Amino acid sequence: MVKVLPVISRKLSHVCSLKPFKETKWLMPNGNPIGVYVYNCIADQKVPVILNDPSIATWYSCGPTVYDSAHIGHACCYVKLDILQRIMKSFFNIKLVTAMGITDIDDKIIKKAKETNTDFRVLAKNYEHEFWLDLSSLNVEKPMIITRVSEYMPTIQSFVKNLIDSEMAYIAADGSVYFNTSRFPSYGKLQNMQDNGEPTSNEKRNKMDFALWKGFKPGEPFWETSWGKGRPGWHIECSAMVSKVFGSQIDFHAGGIDLQFPHHENEEAQSCAFHNTRQWANYWIHVGHLSLKDVKMSKSLQNTLSIPDFLKMYTSDIFRMACLMSNYRYPMEYTDEVMKTAESVLKKIKFFLNDVLIYVNKSDTGHGDYDNKLLNELQNIESNNLEALKNDFDTSSCINSLLNIVAVTNKIIKADTKDHYPVPVILIAQYITNTLRNFGLKLQDTKENDLSNSIIDTLVDFRHTVRNNALQRKDKELLTACDTVRDKMKTMKIQINDTKTASWVFTK
Repeated sequence: MVKVLPVISRKLSHVCSLKPFKETKWLMPNGNPIGVYVYNCIADQKVPVILNDPSIATWYSCGPTVYDSAHIGHACCYVKLDILQRIMKSFFNIKLVTAMGITDIDDKIIKKAKETNTDFRVLAKNYEHEFWLDLSSLNVEKPMIITRVSEYMPTIQSFVKNLIDSEMAYIAADGSVYFNTSRFPSYGKLQNMQDNGEPTSNEKRNKMDFALWKGFKPGEPFWETSWGKGRPGWHIECSAMVSKVFGSQIDFHAGGIDLQFPHHENEEAQSCAFHNTRQWANYWIHVGHLSLKDVKMSKSLQNTLSIPDFLKMYTSDIFRMACLMSNYRYPMEYTDEVMKTAESVLKKIKFFLNDVLIYVNKSDTGHGDYDNKLLNELQNIESNNLEALKNDFDTSSCINSLLNIVAVTNKIIKADTKDHYPVPVILIAQYITNTLRNFGLKLQDTKENDLSNSIIDTLVDFRHTVRNNALQRKDKELLTACDTVRDKMKTMKIQINDTKTASWVFTK
């Protein structure tokens, strides 16, 4: 049973009147439950999704700091978030308004620009362009709204000034502005942590205080403000941009698990203070790391694999299948074995879909009929999969269910009998195809090759004719030649399946 937490009023009379106690519980929103439960780090359990409008939801994802190329660790995060968003839209029929923030001003960008003697704006723009190309190659849908720090500077400055004026932030001697965590007793609720309040520098009053604005340093880009020149801190950017787009409350806020603290913790604190509310983001979605033998994949460890290099070895569908077979919240290990397993599952499903086409079009003396048991099996799978997705987006259970119904249906397809059940079989194939496409799989070859489909089809038809003649004449030499062609095609990711009436081809 999922424990439903009590409804607590979200509004305060004034931020400064907060009593000195630790409020670390998730606050259930007022609105309409949609029958979906997701894990919430504040409650440390699955909680019901409640929307103000039962058919509309807002979703913000923290985007990249564009100072370098993305790698498959980033790909894992954004592919999994893409899967969750597609589930919301395709399975729960939610009109999802999506936004993503791009950090195009940052210490790392400035450092890289100096090292490469490049304007920081040009550097950021180039890597952002590359990022979108990488996501497109992985079939990740582009967000409806893209916010860039450089384009929201007045909004960020106004946000910081509001916090200064309400005494939730203070100006340090070097012109930097810090959020005063001692004025926000709920600080630490995403991590259930405590702040001992000890200062760590001459600039900060408390240990956990964080920079909203960084004072000017020679040789760095800056913007003029009423309290002095400088540039935004990292955490303030998302809060200001999200508030400009979605207002004082957002349904879903997503990112990698490494952002839970301090980034998302700080976002929640400063946004609650700004909007005078006790809860800003209703649902925090955190994706587990992609790791290499229990080590996080990261640029600092120099153990990354670029997205283009990965796609030279595997397709985007294979990577997405690997993501679907794992839990979005937990770490996912990247190994050849994991990828080969995902590839094997994808092949099994493609073989099945191809066999279905042969089965429903086969010529024999039998008559088509319904199989109520098979139809009931399909109905149960559809119902169970929807419930699995409603239970914190359990995609791995869905994939297992699809494989189970493939196994059941294969027994009927391959049975040596005249019984013919094209209707339930084709409905099962259609359901599997629609489900996987709704998860974002293309179910086709995404690698470019020089041979057109018509040339491949011509070759396959010619081989089939030669092979049939060889079988009739029992010509072993020609049969061996046909096998050689089949094997060579297989090395090019083109699989040929031979039957008595035709040779069927599909790409892996």
